[in-house]
Amino acid sequence: MLRPASILALLVMLAVTGAATWLARAAVDDQEHRLLKERGSEIALLLNQAIAAIPAGLAEQGAALRYSSGSTVAYRQVAQRAAAASPGAKVTFAWLRAAPGHRGYLVLAAVGDTLHEGQLITDARTATFDRAMTTQQVVPTPVLGPQRLLGFALGPPAAPAGTVLYRESALGPVSPPRQASTAPFAELELAIYSSDKPDPTQVLAATTTHLPLRGEVSNVALQAGAVRWLTQVRPRTPLVGTIAARAGWVALGVGLLGALLVAAVVETAGRRRDAALALYDAEHQVAETLQRSLLPQLPTLPGLDVAARYLASGVGQQVGGDWFDVFPVADGRVGIVVGDVIGHDLAAASAMAQIRASLRAYAIDGAEPVQVITKLDRLVDALGLTQLVTVVYGVLEPPASDGSRRLRYTNAGHLAPLLRRRDGHVDTLDGGGSVVLGAPIAADHNQGEAVIEDGAVIVMFTDGLVEVPGGSLEDRLNRLSETIAAEPDPAAETLCDRVLAGMSPQTLRDDIALLAVRVASASGVPIDRLAETDMMGT
Repeated sequence: MLRPASILALLVMLAVTGAATWLARAAVDDQEHRLLKERGSEIALLLNQAIAAIPAGLAEQGAALRYSSGSTVAYRQVAQRAAAASPGAKVTFAWLRAAPGHRGYLVLAAVGDTLHEGQLITDARTATFDRAMTTQQVVPTPVLGPQRLLGFALGPPAAPAGTVLYRESALGPVSPPRQASTAPFAELELAIYSSDKPDPTQVLAATTTHLPLRGEVSNVALQAGAVRWLTQVRPRTPLVGTIAARAGWVALGVGLLGALLVAAVVETAGRRRDAALALYDAEHQVAETLQRSLLPQLPTLPGLDVAARYLASGVGQQVGGDWFDVFPVADGRVGIVVGDVIGHDLAAASAMAQIRASLRAYAIDGAEPVQVITKLDRLVDALGLTQLVTVVYGVLEPPASDGSRRLRYTNAGHLAPLLRRRDGHVDTLDGGGSVVLGAPIAADHNQGEAVIEDGAVIVMFTDGLVEVPGGSLEDRLNRLSETIAAEPDPAAETLCDRVLAGMSPQTLRDDIALLAVRVASASGVPIDRLAETDMMGT
C-alpha cells in the first residue's frame, strides 16, 4: 500500500498535470482565437477595399452628368464601361430622381437588366434613396427579393442635385464556392451579412449553407458606407496546426506518466527514509544534549543586570555556532562576549565550544580585549578550528564613584553592539573594528572604549536577529534601535523580551544570540539561570 507521502505526491502531480493541461489548452485556444481575429481582419480589409471602389465608380458617372449638363447619353457611355469592367456579374447602373409628390423614384437612365428608363420604384429601395439624398456616403440596400438584389446609392454632391446614382447586383442563391485547400482563406468558413447581426435573410455571401455560423466564431464589423455590415469567420481546421492543437492531450499524457514516476520515487525515498530514522533519532539526541551543555549559566554579578536569549535557526537544528558569555576576570572586572562561528551543525558547535573556552582562558587574567582577540585569532588560524569567526569581546571596569563603568572592547568582524543610555537614546559602539578571526589576511586588531553610565544597557547580538533575505540590514538595525529606545523599563530581562517581540523572528534562517548587560549601581539583579528559548517555544 502506498504511503501517505506517495499518495500526496501523486495527487499533487495529478493537480499539476491538470493545471498544465489546462494551461496548454488555454494557450492553444488563445493563439487560435488571435489567429482567427487576424484572419477575420484581413478579410474585412479586402471587403472594405472592394466597397470603397463602389462610390468612386458612381462618382465618375456623376461627374459625366455634370460635365455634360445632365446628358443621358454621356451617362450611359460611362455606365456601360463600368458594367463591362465586371464580366460575369449581373450589374445594373441607374440614374434616378424623386417622383413628383414623392411617390417613389423615377429612373432617368439605366444600363443593365434589372432596371429601365421611365421605371418608377416604390419598394424598399426608396428608403435607401432617401437616405442617400441626406448623406455624402454611399448607402447600401438590404438584400431584396428572390433574386437577392443588393444595391448601392450615392446622392449629392457626387450626383447632380436632387438625383441619385445607383448600382445594383443580383447575388443569386447562397452556395459555397468550390476552392482548393490551398486557396486563400480555405481554412475558414465565412459569412457576410448586410446587417449588423447574423441574419440569414441578409446574407450576402457564405462558404457554407449552415448559417449562422456556430462554435468558435469571430465577428468583425464592416463599414459599408453609411451602414454597418457583419463578417463572421470560423476555422474549418485548427489555425495553429494539428500538432499544436493536440498540445493539451500531449501535456496530459506526459503529466500522467510523470505523476506515476514521481509517486514511485517518493515511495522509494520514503522507505529509505524510514530505514534511516533510527540513526537520525540518535544523532538528534546527541545534538540536543550537546546544545544544552554549551549554553552558559549567567553568573550573579554585583552592579550588573544581565539577561540573554538563544533561538535556534529551525526545527531539528538544535546546535549552531552562535554564543554569548559573561564571566568575571581579574581585579573585579567583567568580560562580556557575543560571537558567531560559521555553520549550523555539530562541527560548528564543537568549534564554538573550543573557541569560547579558549577566549575565557586568555581573558581570565585580565588581559586587554585586543590581546585576547589577537591570541584567539592565532589559535583559530593555527589549529584550523573553523573557517571564519566573528566576535565582539569587551571588559567592564569596576564602577566609578558616579556608578558608571568604562568598557574597553574589540570587534572582530561582528555587528557593533548598541548602547541604550539612561535617557533612552541609543548609540552604536562602532569602535575597535577589525577583520574576522580566521580570515586569510594578516591584519592587526583594534580596541575601542566607551563610558557606560549608571542605568545604561549594552545590547549585543548575532546577525540572525537583523538579517532577513531580501531585506535591508540598515533598516533592520534602525528598527532594532527604535525598539530598544521605546522600552520604558530597561531591565535586561524585559529588554530581551521586547527586542525579540519587536523584531518578530517568525521563521528563523539563522541562530540568534542576544545579550543585554545593564549597569545598575544598586547591587545588581541576581540572575541564576539562563533565559533560553527556541523558535517553537517563542
